[in-house]
Amino acid sequence: MVDRANYELVYSAPLAPETSLEDIYTRFNIDHPKDFKGHSLSVSDVVVLHQDGQDAAHFVDSVGFREVPEFLQEQKQLTPDDLETGETVKTPRGTFHVTAMSREQIEAAGYGFHHQSDDGKYLIMGNGTRAFAVAAEQAQRDNPLKTAEQTTEQNGNMIDGIINNTPTVDELEAKVKAGEQISLVDLANAVKADKERGKGAKPEKKPSIRAQLRADKEKAQKKNAKQKSQDLERS
Repeated sequence: MVDRANYELVYSAPLAPETSLEDIYTRFNIDHPKDFKGHSLSVSDVVVLHQDGQDAAHFVDSVGFREVPEFLQEQKQLTPDDLETGETVKTPRGTFHVTAMSREQIEAAGYGFHHQSDDGKYLIMGNGTRAFAVAAEQAQRDNPLKTAEQTTEQNGNMIDGIINNTPTVDELEAKVKAGEQISLVDLANAVKADKERGKGAKPEKKPSIRAQLRADKEKAQKKNAKQKSQDLERS
Protein backbone atom coordinates (compact mmCIF):
# COMPACT_ATOMS: atom_id res chain seq x y z
CA MET A 1 0.00 0.00 0.00
CA VAL A 2 1.19 3.50 -0.86
CA ASP A 3 -0.03 5.87 1.86
CA ARG A 4 -0.86 9.30 0.47
CA ALA A 5 -0.24 10.79 3.91
CA ASN A 6 3.49 10.22 3.37
CA TYR A 7 3.57 12.41 0.26
CA GLU A 8 3.31 16.05 -0.63
CA LEU A 9 2.77 17.69 -4.02
CA VAL A 10 6.06 19.14 -5.28
CA TYR A 11 5.33 19.89 -8.93
CA SER A 12 2.48 20.03 -11.45
CA ALA A 13 2.35 20.99 -15.10
CA PRO A 14 0.19 20.48 -18.21
CA LEU A 15 0.59 17.01 -19.71
CA ALA A 16 1.74 17.22 -23.32
CA PRO A 17 0.06 14.81 -25.76
CA GLU A 18 1.72 11.39 -26.12
CA THR A 19 4.05 12.03 -23.15
CA SER A 20 4.90 8.70 -21.54
CA LEU A 21 5.95 7.89 -17.99
CA GLU A 22 9.44 7.10 -19.29
CA ASP A 23 9.55 10.55 -20.91
CA ILE A 24 8.67 12.09 -17.56
CA TYR A 25 11.30 9.99 -15.77
CA THR A 26 14.01 11.08 -18.21
CA ARG A 27 12.95 14.74 -18.03
CA PHE A 28 13.03 14.83 -14.25
CA ASN A 29 16.43 13.15 -14.08
CA ILE A 30 18.39 14.75 -16.89
CA ASP A 31 16.68 17.99 -17.91
CA HIS A 32 14.76 19.40 -14.95
CA PRO A 33 12.24 22.17 -15.74
CA LYS A 34 13.60 25.53 -14.65
CA ASP A 35 10.84 26.00 -12.07
CA PHE A 36 11.27 22.51 -10.57
CA LYS A 37 12.94 22.60 -7.13
CA GLY A 38 12.53 18.96 -6.06
CA HIS A 39 14.92 16.01 -6.20
CA SER A 40 15.38 13.85 -9.27
CA LEU A 41 12.51 11.43 -9.83
CA SER A 42 13.38 8.15 -8.15
CA VAL A 43 12.18 5.03 -6.36
CA SER A 44 9.09 5.57 -4.12
CA ASP A 45 8.02 8.80 -5.83
CA VAL A 46 4.51 8.92 -7.29
CA VAL A 47 3.50 10.46 -10.62
CA VAL A 48 -0.18 11.27 -11.16
CA LEU A 49 -1.37 11.65 -14.77
CA HIS A 50 -4.64 13.39 -15.60
CA GLN A 51 -5.91 12.12 -18.95
CA ASP A 52 -9.41 12.04 -20.48
CA GLY A 53 -10.89 13.41 -17.28
CA GLN A 54 -9.38 10.62 -15.17
CA ASP A 55 -6.47 10.54 -12.70
CA ALA A 56 -4.05 7.62 -12.52
CA ALA A 57 -1.27 7.32 -9.91
CA HIS A 58 1.99 5.55 -10.77
CA PHE A 59 4.60 4.48 -8.21
CA VAL A 60 8.24 4.67 -9.32
CA ASP A 61 9.45 1.13 -8.67
CA SER A 62 12.99 -0.26 -8.79
CA VAL A 63 12.21 -1.27 -12.37
CA GLY A 64 9.61 0.77 -14.24
CA PHE A 65 6.34 2.04 -12.81
CA ARG A 66 3.50 0.37 -10.90
CA GLU A 67 -0.04 1.74 -10.89
CA VAL A 68 -1.29 2.42 -7.35
CA PRO A 69 -5.01 3.24 -7.42
CA GLU A 70 -5.09 3.24 -3.60
CA PHE A 71 -3.04 6.45 -3.68
CA LEU A 72 -6.09 8.33 -4.96
CA GLN A 73 -8.61 6.73 -2.64
CA GLU A 74 -9.86 8.51 0.45
CA GLN A 75 -8.33 6.70 3.40
CA LYS A 76 -9.84 6.28 6.84
CA GLN A 77 -8.17 8.32 9.57
CA LEU A 78 -6.46 5.88 11.92
CA THR A 79 -7.17 6.12 15.63
CA PRO A 80 -5.00 4.86 18.54
CA ASP A 81 -7.60 2.14 19.16
CA ASP A 82 -7.02 0.72 15.67
CA LEU A 83 -3.38 0.01 16.50
CA GLU A 84 -3.55 -1.06 20.13
CA THR A 85 -0.92 -3.71 20.93
CA GLY A 86 -2.72 -5.22 23.91
CA GLU A 87 0.01 -4.02 26.28
CA THR A 88 -0.36 -1.43 29.04
CA VAL A 89 2.05 0.96 30.72
CA LYS A 90 1.77 2.08 34.33
CA THR A 91 2.93 5.53 35.46
CA PRO A 92 2.24 7.49 38.67
CA ARG A 93 -0.69 9.09 36.80
CA GLY A 94 -2.42 5.88 35.78
CA THR A 95 -2.40 2.88 33.46
CA PHE A 96 -2.41 3.47 29.70
CA HIS A 97 -2.94 1.22 26.70
CA VAL A 98 -0.01 1.07 24.25
CA THR A 99 -0.68 1.94 20.61
CA ALA A 100 1.67 1.15 17.73
CA MET A 101 1.18 4.65 16.35
CA SER A 102 4.19 6.93 16.09
CA ARG A 103 4.17 10.27 17.87
CA GLU A 104 3.57 12.02 14.55
CA GLN A 105 0.57 9.81 13.78
CA ILE A 106 -1.08 10.20 17.16
CA GLU A 107 -0.53 13.96 17.09
CA ALA A 108 -2.23 14.03 13.68
CA ALA A 109 -5.17 12.24 15.33
CA GLY A 110 -5.51 15.11 17.83
CA TYR A 111 -3.42 13.89 20.79
CA GLY A 112 -0.77 15.97 22.55
CA PHE A 113 2.14 15.14 24.84
CA HIS A 114 1.03 14.69 28.46
CA HIS A 115 3.96 13.08 30.29
CA GLN A 116 6.62 10.38 29.99
CA SER A 117 6.99 7.03 31.75
CA ASP A 118 9.58 6.85 34.52
CA ASP A 119 11.89 4.63 32.46
CA GLY A 120 11.67 7.02 29.49
CA LYS A 121 10.50 4.32 27.11
CA TYR A 122 6.97 5.61 26.54
CA LEU A 123 5.29 8.94 25.88
CA ILE A 124 1.79 9.40 27.23
CA MET A 125 -0.32 11.26 24.68
CA GLY A 126 -3.78 12.62 25.53
CA ASN A 127 -6.63 14.59 23.94
CA GLY A 128 -8.31 15.83 27.12
CA THR A 129 -10.59 12.82 27.30
CA ARG A 130 -8.41 9.77 26.66
CA ALA A 131 -4.72 8.98 26.70
CA PHE A 132 -2.46 6.34 25.16
CA ALA A 133 1.19 5.31 25.41
CA VAL A 134 3.49 5.34 22.37
CA ALA A 135 7.09 4.13 22.23
CA ALA A 136 9.37 7.11 22.85
CA GLU A 137 11.89 5.82 20.30
CA GLN A 138 9.29 6.26 17.56
CA ALA A 139 9.63 9.98 17.93
CA GLN A 140 13.12 9.62 16.48
CA ARG A 141 12.37 7.02 13.83
CA ASP A 142 12.88 7.85 10.20
CA ASN A 143 9.86 8.62 8.10
CA PRO A 144 8.87 5.97 5.49
CA LEU A 145 10.47 7.83 2.60
CA LYS A 146 13.77 8.16 4.44
CA THR A 147 13.72 4.46 5.32
CA ALA A 148 13.11 3.63 1.66
CA GLU A 149 15.96 5.93 0.74
CA GLN A 150 18.39 4.16 3.03
CA THR A 151 17.59 0.83 1.37
CA THR A 152 17.86 2.16 -2.19
CA GLU A 153 20.41 5.00 -1.97
CA GLN A 154 23.49 4.13 -3.98
CA ASN A 155 25.70 6.25 -1.76
CA GLY A 156 25.32 8.06 1.54
CA ASN A 157 25.83 11.61 0.37
CA MET A 158 22.25 12.74 0.90
CA ILE A 159 20.38 10.66 3.48
CA ASP A 160 17.80 13.36 4.14
CA GLY A 161 14.39 11.79 3.70
CA ILE A 162 14.50 12.41 -0.04
CA ILE A 163 15.51 9.62 -2.31
CA ASN A 164 18.26 10.87 -4.50
CA ASN A 165 20.19 8.05 -6.15
CA THR A 166 23.22 9.97 -7.36
CA PRO A 167 26.49 8.04 -7.19
CA THR A 168 29.64 10.04 -7.90
CA VAL A 169 31.52 9.83 -11.19
CA ASP A 170 34.35 8.12 -9.31
CA GLU A 171 31.96 5.45 -8.04
CA LEU A 172 30.62 4.81 -11.53
CA GLU A 173 34.17 4.67 -12.83
CA ALA A 174 34.98 2.01 -10.24
CA LYS A 175 31.95 0.01 -11.36
CA VAL A 176 33.07 0.15 -14.99
CA LYS A 177 36.58 -0.98 -14.05
CA ALA A 178 35.02 -3.86 -12.12
CA GLY A 179 33.24 -4.98 -15.27
CA GLU A 180 29.77 -3.65 -14.40
CA GLN A 181 27.56 -1.78 -16.84
CA ILE A 182 26.24 1.71 -16.13
CA SER A 183 23.46 3.69 -17.82
CA LEU A 184 23.80 7.09 -19.46
CA VAL A 185 21.13 8.37 -17.05
CA ASP A 186 23.30 7.37 -14.07
CA LEU A 187 26.32 9.03 -15.67
CA ALA A 188 24.42 12.25 -16.37
CA ASN A 189 23.10 12.36 -12.80
CA ALA A 190 26.56 11.72 -11.37
CA VAL A 191 28.15 14.50 -13.42
CA LYS A 192 25.44 16.94 -12.36
CA ALA A 193 25.67 15.90 -8.70
CA ASP A 194 29.47 16.21 -8.71
CA LYS A 195 29.16 19.73 -10.08
CA GLU A 196 26.69 20.68 -7.35
CA ARG A 197 28.84 19.12 -4.61
CA GLY A 198 31.89 20.93 -5.96
CA LYS A 199 30.41 24.44 -6.00
CA GLY A 200 32.84 26.93 -4.52
CA ALA A 201 35.75 24.50 -4.67
CA LYS A 202 38.48 24.37 -7.27
CA PRO A 203 37.35 21.83 -9.85
CA GLU A 204 39.57 18.88 -10.41
CA LYS A 205 40.05 18.07 -14.06
CA LYS A 206 39.47 14.38 -14.58
CA PRO A 207 39.22 12.31 -17.73
CA SER A 208 35.78 11.08 -18.70
CA ILE A 209 34.85 7.45 -18.14
CA ARG A 210 34.89 6.83 -21.88
CA ALA A 211 38.31 8.45 -22.22
CA GLN A 212 39.61 6.38 -19.33
CA LEU A 213 38.28 3.20 -20.91
CA ARG A 214 39.95 4.05 -24.22
CA ALA A 215 43.22 4.76 -22.42
CA ASP A 216 43.03 1.46 -20.54
CA LYS A 217 42.29 -0.39 -23.78
CA GLU A 218 45.24 1.23 -25.60
CA LYS A 219 47.49 0.47 -22.65
CA ALA A 220 46.45 -3.19 -22.73
CA GLN A 221 47.02 -3.37 -26.51
CA LYS A 222 50.51 -1.89 -26.18
CA LYS A 223 51.31 -4.33 -23.39
CA ASN A 224 50.15 -7.26 -25.52
CA ALA A 225 52.17 -6.02 -28.52
CA LYS A 226 55.27 -5.65 -26.38
CA GLN A 227 54.81 -9.15 -24.97
CA LYS A 228 54.46 -10.63 -28.50
CA SER A 229 57.63 -8.80 -29.59
CA GLN A 230 59.57 -10.23 -26.65
CA ASP A 231 58.25 -13.70 -27.39
CA LEU A 232 59.41 -13.42 -31.03
CA GLU A 233 62.88 -12.27 -29.96
CA ARG A 234 63.24 -15.23 -27.61
CA SER A 235 62.08 -17.69 -30.28
